[in-house]
Amino acid sequence: MARLKKALDGRDAHILTLRIFVGILAIALIYSILGWKEAPERIKIDIPPDLRSGSTRGINERHPFNVYAFGYYIWQQMNNWPVDGKDDYKQQIERLSCYITPRFKGELERDYEQRRLDHELTRTRALQEMPDRPYTPKRVYTESKDSWVAFYDVNVKETFRSEIVKDIFVRYPIRLVRWDVDPECNLWGLALDGFYKKPRRLEGAIIENDDVQNTNTTSPELGE
Repeated sequence: MARLKKALDGRDAHILTLRIFVGILAIALIYSILGWKEAPERIKIDIPPDLRSGSTRGINERHPFNVYAFGYYIWQQMNNWPVDGKDDYKQQIERLSCYITPRFKGELERDYEQRRLDHELTRTRALQEMPDRPYTPKRVYTESKDSWVAFYDVNVKETFRSEIVKDIFVRYPIRLVRWDVDPECNLWGLALDGFYKKPRRLEGAIIENDDVQNTNTTSPELGE
């Protein structure tokens, strides 16, 4: 009897141990489920363009190349007037409003009105990056963890009745900011916030290519 009682006690102790272990696993599982439930549904991870040497990226850490590429794409679209600037420019401001801050949108709307009064909208317009001045690390200045300044050297071409009325090279220093306002409208989480300094016309000097972030040159400023 004593031996049987000892065996039963051992069994009960083993069962109790298993119950405690199962209880701990159940509690851990509940905490895991709650943790996943509270995790963000979307996370942003920027992949750099060159992965040959590897890369370690943090969640929501923005790579300068992707900031530059975003700004160039939006600014190129803003300056794309395929038919007539009077309608196209205004439509682009509204269409791209999710990718520009309200402050910059107000600036562009005022620019539109001024161009309309100066009769500068009855034309087409196209903007493209200068082939010999693509992205390099020095073309993006990191102002803070939530703001950057990108320097774009581009060719701006305008035509009126198939005649070229403007064909110039311009440097646009554009400020970009983190803009996680409406993910349904703007998945990039970035927005153009205006000009860091006034756009400056390029005259082709080599120094203007080498010293990108120096806007204190003798090149004339544009009134835009």
